[in-house]
Amino acid sequence: MKKLIHKFAAAAFLSSSLMATASASPVLEDPARIDRDNPPGMVELVVPSHGAKMNGHLYTANGPGPHPTVVMLHGFPGNEKNLDLAQALRRAGFNTLYFHYRGAWGSEGKYSLRHVTEDAAAALAFLRKEGTAGNMRIDADRISLFGHSLGGFTALYTGAADTRVRCTVAAAPADLVNFIKSASSETVVSTEAQAPVPGLDGYSFADLVSETQANMKDFDLTRKMAAFHDRPLLVISGDKDSAVPLADQIPLANAATDAGAAPFEHTIMDADHGFSWNRIAFMQKVTSWMQENCQ
Repeated sequence: MKKLIHKFAAAAFLSSSLMATASASPVLEDPARIDRDNPPGMVELVVPSHGAKMNGHLYTANGPGPHPTVVMLHGFPGNEKNLDLAQALRRAGFNTLYFHYRGAWGSEGKYSLRHVTEDAAAALAFLRKEGTAGNMRIDADRISLFGHSLGGFTALYTGAADTRVRCTVAAAPADLVNFIKSASSETVVSTEAQAPVPGLDGYSFADLVSETQANMKDFDLTRKMAAFHDRPLLVISGDKDSAVPLADQIPLANAATDAGAAPFEHTIMDADHGFSWNRIAFMQKVTSWMQENCQ
């Protein structure tokens, strides 16, 4: 009986110790206590994808872990990196992986929308392999996705295809098929649309349009929402978003509701595409929802 009591006491102590290493308010506060043997850190790394090396880094969380891990998926071309959110998620107890797709911002290979979806799957495979090997405090069974804009498209596309993903968060997700259907031909053939996008390997907005047109059925996110039945999903939108209008995001949220995604939430904020003037509230929403549903 004494051994059993000691066992439960030790388990309770370990649980309280691990909780003490996290932030009470991860968006605004550093951890109350640092595990000096396993402190927060950053690992610079390369993520392999189809023979190419993608540049990235992993923010490792406080404590021995293994920790739940979030793959951060950036948009088109990726000027907004959401690394403030990645840091907040780390303070909340998650490892966070940030990387550049093939052909983006110095990563090897060619950039394309198809490669973006393949690269997200490659990042998941990389984390699972490293976690299974006991590396970088990664829990191979608790890996989630966060994506913004085109990254939101990629998070939904990848999360729908991979049922092992613990949960999915899509911020201002770009429904490319719906957008392409409404885009004017004048916009697509304009000089600006034809110009290579800075940061990408010769890829243009016109290339994005033509690639989407060639893959309309596969890239149709609304049809893919059925895969989120009984799976955690958060869509977060800004009602002042001019890049991906709210009206283009609502059909995705409605499809997720109809599919029975659970727990599911569609949060609409007073915000633009980058949640620029509501940044703290945006990060608080994402971190609190992921703490509740993704750990």
